[in-house]
Parts: sequence; structure tokens; C-alpha cells
Amino acid sequence: SAQRVLSPPGAFRPAAPVPGHGMRALAGAAVLLCGLRAVAGNIYVYKNQPLDPDVIQYRRVGMYAPEDSPTVGAPGNGKSEVKIDVTLTRATARSSGLIQVLVFHSDSLDYVGYLEPGAQQKTYCCTTVLRKQGVPGCASIGHMIIAPKAGGEVWQQDITFGVNQTTNQLIADYKVQDSGVHYLLFSSCDPATGKVSIDGSTLWMNPYGFLPGELFHFLPFYGIMSLLYLALGVLWFILCARYWRELLRLQNCISGVIALGMVETATWYFDYVSFNSTGTRGLGPIILGVFASTVKKTVSRLLVLVVSLGYGVVRPTLGAVAKRVVLLGVVYFVFSMILDTVSNVSPITDISVPLRLLFILPVAFLDATFYWWIFSGLSRTLSQLTSRKQSAKLTLYRRFSHVLIMSIVLSAAWVTWQMIVIISDSLDDRWDSLWIFDAFWHVLYAGILMAIAFLWSPNKNNLQYAYSDELGQEEEEEEEEEEETVALAKDLPAGTFAIDDEADPAGKRD
Repeated sequence: SAQRVLSPPGAFRPAAPVPGHGMRALAGAAVLLCGLRAVAGNIYVYKNQPLDPDVIQYRRVGMYAPEDSPTVGAPGNGKSEVKIDVTLTRATARSSGLIQVLVFHSDSLDYVGYLEPGAQQKTYCCTTVLRKQGVPGCASIGHMIIAPKAGGEVWQQDITFGVNQTTNQLIADYKVQDSGVHYLLFSSCDPATGKVSIDGSTLWMNPYGFLPGELFHFLPFYGIMSLLYLALGVLWFILCARYWRELLRLQNCISGVIALGMVETATWYFDYVSFNSTGTRGLGPIILGVFASTVKKTVSRLLVLVVSLGYGVVRPTLGAVAKRVVLLGVVYFVFSMILDTVSNVSPITDISVPLRLLFILPVAFLDATFYWWIFSGLSRTLSQLTSRKQSAKLTLYRRFSHVLIMSIVLSAAWVTWQMIVIISDSLDDRWDSLWIFDAFWHVLYAGILMAIAFLWSPNKNNLQYAYSDELGQEEEEEEEEEEETVALAKDLPAGTFAIDDEADPAGKRD
């Protein structure tokens, strides 16, 4: 879900960089494994952040140029810039040293580093071997390789250390000219510099505020979704109040899911409002939002499951199955809560790939279990309704099955498209539309909920779908038929078999 493009401080070694285009590949993995919302804030504070020799640390943030911004307001007030205020301290000062700071648009990423013909890995630092080969941009050993054709598109500041100098400071302001993903790099290509620690901050300001460009559209999206759930809740409350005597237990469950949807979307909306205003995200609102989302996801899946099993329609209770349903819900909640918390709080580069898979695979397996159980239960329920010739309920459940099948088709198509985008390595080009990946699932879940609410909406005929009431009516009809058959038998002459006359009394009974 979800939802996570922004990478916290990530480090890789230029001598053995990540495959392909390095930072793009790592960003793609971040999107695939942890989604879009994982970002601590747009004011990045460095507290004794280590920068080892031959290592590059970077951040990537979506930025709007002033003329392209979707809106303008405080605190950005139409300005788009990156402010850098850092102090660098190194442990030893026996020789001179160099730390380079680069800021550039993603279009210039190919100008940074050198990819040898036939190689799959880039080298980012200029070495003696590369200089002898005459690699373009490798003019000084111990510096970043920046192709000459980059021109002025790569903003660069050198922080130099003299002999016996252990501290230096950089205060700079980078003005964003073009909309897109921007990279900020701290590079330590000169081994003589030694270990360096970074203190200070980098501030990324868009024309409307601190929200990264990738996340901005979540702000109006969650606002609209909050109003949608509110409208649905008000309408549902009116119907429940009008037909409160005929309410089914299932309809009470639907009320709870609608309420959870309102809480979830409102929590995320106000979280993004605060993020845009302050530039940081508090842990409390994130945990609250994750908790609300996880509860809603869990209860929503359980609601669809119990409906598919025919609860309250084909069977009065779930019986022994109830324990398994509750157990599946609890296990899903625990693993989903862990995954969503890690996705929204923990730095992606601090989590190893095996550990990420350890978080993701259980949730994927439990989702598959839900789908299997839902469709197997739904198939069994349809068979029972068909055999009992309960046409009204059968029509209801057939419509419900059509909703689920459509949701599966849409989900499969969307996941396929998402994988194509990731594999095509076009994430930086789609930076301002990646939010749709997460938004789709919210819209799909809301659509399924509204379909269920429509199919099981409170009305004066509610009780015709109740298991106990229908059973009572069938028993009454059977008793009436038996009484009328006895009465007819008494009126007929002995030895007469009047099968045709049975229709008349039955017609009068109806």
C-alpha cells in the first residue's frame, strides 16, 4: 500500500556501487518494497551523521519550480529552494581533505559518474586509472566524476580542509529552476580526508510548503476521501435511524467500517497538513494513522469474509469457523501493523533486503489466504442459496460476487502496471504521479465498501435477508400446507384422489 519514494540518507561506495544507475535502482527498490509515504520530514537534521571515505550519501526529493507549482501558499510563499547549513568535522587532520556537495535535477543524473563500456556498475570517484584513461569529467583524483557536457546543470560546492584543520562549514542556497526529482549528494572521494561527521540541516521548500512533490497530491486526496466517507456515513446513519428496528448485525459491522474509514482518512489528512506547515512528521500522528489504516484494512477484510461465508443469511452464526476467522484477523493485524509501521517510519536503507522480505511475505501470504477463503466461501454460499431456491438472496450474492470479481481484475491490472513502471526505471519521470499507486487502493477499498453498503442498505424489507426470520416463515408455510392437506382429505369422498383440487386452497392461502 502502499503508500514512499523519498530515500533517507543512503550510502553506497563508488568503487562498488549499486547495479545500473545506482540511485535510480535503489529508489525503485524503495518504491517496490516500502511504498510512497516513508519520509521523516523535509527538514533533514544531521546529528553526528558519519560520512566515511569513499562513500556518498544522498537524498532525493520531488520539487516544483515556482511556475509549475499546483498551488502557492505559506510557508513556501512561491519560493522553491534547497537550503544547506551543515558543519563538517573530521577525526584526523594530518593532511588536506575534501568533501563535495552536489545538487542537481534527475535529468542530470547520467552526467554524474562513469559507466565503462560493457559494465553494469558506475564509478563515481575519479581514480588514477580512470584519469589515465582520459575519462571525461575525471580531471582531479579524489573528486566526483562530472561529465563536461553537464555544464552548469550540476550545482557543486567544495568543502576543503587544510592541514591541521578539523572543522568547516557550508551555508548555501540552491534555487530550483525546473520541476522534478532533485538529488543532494555528500561525497567523500578523497581517502586522505578521513572519517567525517555531519551536523546541521538541509531544508527543502516547495512553493506551497514543505511537502515533497511526490506527496503533495495526497493532501487534497485525503481531504476528498474524508468528505466522501463523511457523506457516506451521514447517509448510512440516516438509513439506520429510519429502519433501526429491522437492522441486521451485518449492517452494524458496515457502520463500524465506515467510521474507521473516516478516522483513517482524516488522520492522514491532518498529518499532511502539519507536515506541509512544519517540515517534520511527528511519530505520534504516523503511528495513529498506521493504526487506523491497519484496523480498517483488517476489519474490511473480515467483513467481506463473513459476508462471503453467508453470516446472518445462510447461517445464523459462524459457529466453530468464528474462531478461525478471528485468529486470521488478529494475525493479519499484527503483521500488517509491523509492515506499515516500518514502511512509514524506518529508513529504507537501514533495513536489509532479507528483513524487508520478512515483513512483506507474511502479509502477502495472509492476503492470499483471505482471497482464497472469501471466494471458496462465496462459492459455497451461492450453491446453498441455489439449492434452497432463495431467489432474492441469490440475486444479492450474485451481485456481490460480481463486485469482488471486478475488484480482483482491477487489482491484477494495477499491480501489473505498477511493476512495468518500476521495471522500466521511469520513476523519476513519473515522480508527480506515483502517489496514484497508493491512492488506487484507497479508492478500490472505498468502492467495495460502498457496493456492500448499497447491496445491504437498511430498508423496510431488511428481515427478508435474515436467516432466523426466513426459517420461521418456511416453517409456518409448511405447517399451513399440512393443515390444509388434512382439511381437504376430510372433505373428499373415500377413495377419491383429488390432486387438481389442491391448487385452489393453496391459492387462497397466498
